[in-house]
Amino acid sequence: MTKCIARNKCGCLTRLKENIAKVTVDLETGQIFDICLYERKIRFKCQRCAIYCCKLGGPMLTKKDIEQIESIGYDLNEFIEPAKRQYGNFPLTQSMIKDKGDGSCIFLRIDKKKDTYKCSIYGIRPVLCRLYPFDFERINTNSFLLRIIPCCKGLNSLDGKLVNEKFITNHLFDLVLEIIEETEKSAV
Repeated sequence: MTKCIARNKCGCLTRLKENIAKVTVDLETGQIFDICLYERKIRFKCQRCAIYCCKLGGPMLTKKDIEQIESIGYDLNEFIEPAKRQYGNFPLTQSMIKDKGDGSCIFLRIDKKKDTYKCSIYGIRPVLCRLYPFDFERINTNSFLLRIIPCCKGLNSLDGKLVNEKFITNHLFDLVLEIIEETEKSAV
């Protein structure tokens, strides 16, 4: 199991395990049967630093992501480029968001006064952006491992929300289902 370094509640560096929970679901009803937490003290709050999430190339896109970005007036040719990589074992579209010359996402903006970054399409950002710094690996048809992506600065931030059953249910579960549903549609 891979580990990464993050800050604990005291601000000290600590090692985190990559796999944080196993989630068992009924995909037809979207109901969670069980969440088995492997890590119980992880916290998360985005630090708006964009170091790993937005500056290492744009994310892979689902068809829904593309439709949403087009719905606010962007032309497909303005924001899409052929995928340079695959998202795990998931056959998302063969497209990803274009990046700037420095590798950062074309929708990334900087607030120089606050020294923070902002997504210009935040309200409809792609599903992989909404899921970050979490990821998952499907174990079988009704369960998946929930993982953290090392080493986001928002992991174990002092003011972060506890990543527990409620956090997974409220913030991550629907995103994982969206990706699973999209990949199952494209596999047909």
